[in-house]
Amino acid sequence: MNWQNIGDGYKSIFNTIPNPAVVLDLDGRIEAINDACFEYFQNHLPPALIYGEKIALEKVFPWLKNELNYFLSVNSHQFSVEKEVDTFRGKVFFQIILKKILDPFDQHINTLILMNDITSIKEAEKKVSRARDFYLTLFEEFPAMIWRADQAGRFNYFNRAWLAFTGRSLEEEKDLGWLAGVPQADQERFLKVYGAALAERRTFEIEFRLKRHDQQWRWILCVGRPFSGLEDEFAGFIGSCYDITERKMQEEKLAELAMHDPLTGLPNRRLLEVILPRLIEETELGKTSALFFIDLDNFKEVNDNFGHQVGDELLIELGRWLKKQLREGDLLVRLGGDEFAILLDGLSLKEAENIARRLLEYTANHEFNIRANVFKVNFSMGIALITDKTTAEQIIARADQAMYQAKIQGGNRYLISPLS
Repeated sequence: MNWQNIGDGYKSIFNTIPNPAVVLDLDGRIEAINDACFEYFQNHLPPALIYGEKIALEKVFPWLKNELNYFLSVNSHQFSVEKEVDTFRGKVFFQIILKKILDPFDQHINTLILMNDITSIKEAEKKVSRARDFYLTLFEEFPAMIWRADQAGRFNYFNRAWLAFTGRSLEEEKDLGWLAGVPQADQERFLKVYGAALAERRTFEIEFRLKRHDQQWRWILCVGRPFSGLEDEFAGFIGSCYDITERKMQEEKLAELAMHDPLTGLPNRRLLEVILPRLIEETELGKTSALFFIDLDNFKEVNDNFGHQVGDELLIELGRWLKKQLREGDLLVRLGGDEFAILLDGLSLKEAENIARRLLEYTANHEFNIRANVFKVNFSMGIALITDKTTAEQIIARADQAMYQAKIQGGNRYLISPLS
């Protein structure tokens, strides 16, 4: 992930995460930190990192080295651990989540590290572990959602924060009644994890959806820990939960925006470079595909005469228009500026030419209405057929060169790059 080329929308979401967040490349070097990371660790961050230099994670956060190595060695998309860490704010308990950012083909392309400050939760849990049954009234004042289960695993207590969240009574929630507010798939996951933890009498952690009192589904992080009775015997579990919906949404947006153009919402060059090698591999099965490069003719005049805002809106409308003309499964990409690309999966040379002619004709005859102005759009198009095993860079270069030649010849036409 080249941080300099990421859109402002991506950076804005990344920086508004309220807890420290770090993006790593595949070599374990820090590509970006958010504002919260600076607030917590400003006395640990080397100036070179702040000015954009990539630095190995272990040189900045040595206490994460073992966790990162373990995470990268196992077949898992997410891993979490709790740590108490010295920060600029003093000692802080973090729930640290390491999450693989995947491309559409489930290939690991970056690692996202989120450090959720759970200091208040840990303090509450310490009080819970000391309180036992005779301190249940203390739980009522905790802002965290607290529950308790007996040695047989039956849930027998939920605090005021929990009941306020679900809008249900204690009697309705007892035993497994609270699972009525959990989707079936999440119920099955929870019971499997909880059952194993109960059998082994060990701490467990799980995320699931829980219906709030207003009928909205919210993501919950649930942490359960075994506790002992007065004779040090196993007495059941004490658990705490908190709403992580916003964090989950931010994670999804980060992954989505990394592969999409912030202006048009179309896939970006990064996604093209991920998918193109797959189509090249499929040529060994006798499959032919094509890459179109498109550059608008005289688009600079639109920006110069009507302003960049009108130009941007024209690009958005053009993207929508082009997408409607393509086949289902074809990939329309905005490369940047007034350049687009189309990746067409599985077609012959004749079919590629038919599509190119249709796009030129239909687009040239279409009127784009932007802010009471009517625009006609022509473009130059270069086509590179994908017929044998070569490199993605060579395919892109051929399409780009053919497009350049089409523009030199007057534009409003397509040219097919000769096969290498």
